[in-house]
Amino acid sequence: MSNSKIDEVVKIIHERIIEGKYVAGQRLPAERVLAEELGVSRPTIRTALLRLQSDNLIDIVPRGGIFVRSHAPKVKMGGGTPKNKGPELQQVGSFIHSMRASGRDILIRYLEPSSIRPAGEEIGAKLNIPEHENILRRYRVQLVDRVPYWILDTYLLASVAGELVGQEDHQLPLFKWLREHKQLLPIRTHEQLTCRMPSADEATLLHIGRNQPIVEMDRWIWAKPENGDHDEEILFEYSRIIANASLHEFAYTYEIAEDASK
Repeated sequence: MSNSKIDEVVKIIHERIIEGKYVAGQRLPAERVLAEELGVSRPTIRTALLRLQSDNLIDIVPRGGIFVRSHAPKVKMGGGTPKNKGPELQQVGSFIHSMRASGRDILIRYLEPSSIRPAGEEIGAKLNIPEHENILRRYRVQLVDRVPYWILDTYLLASVAGELVGQEDHQLPLFKWLREHKQLLPIRTHEQLTCRMPSADEATLLHIGRNQPIVEMDRWIWAKPENGDHDEEILFEYSRIIANASLHEFAYTYEIAEDASK
């Protein structure tokens, strides 16, 4: 392999990305196609792509393809306390509608149709309900400007949100729908975050390499009747969120106990 040929391939693909011929989130042609187009060997293409990946310009997903890496701004999560107080949840009620309000192009791709089913042992425990109680499941990928941000697996009490089965256009934020149709006000959330490497399926869905970290977030949301008090809280949603770590920023503030300085 000639270094000059590798440098030339790197330069060509880099220029195509800068000029917008290849845009963020786009899948590049296969190695074979690039080799034929540029008149070089596949090992030359492979080496050039590895260099572009090290320069943070592309992601090589095993068995998934080669994708232009996004340089989109990060979504800020967290805020004044050790729980999520970011505007995407607290003020707007929906990541989707928050992004749309900022002029971003949003696409929701369902990995399977929404459905009502028994909770089962795991989700029943998460929502503190019997295994046989029905839940509404929504399993999808959320893309911003064609870049996958989240894999979102949501479980809602069917007794609260079962009417939404099959309504997958997300034209009305869930929190607004709950208030208008169920007179329920979402009041608090609890989240648990874990940083880890993605599975093969997760890497493929997020268009990232297996060596790029993700953030796994377990989220619980409670509501109360609009005219009620906090003693009537209802745990109505549990979600498992897999987020591309490079596209998210987490910020928390908390008090330090006096005993720490003794």
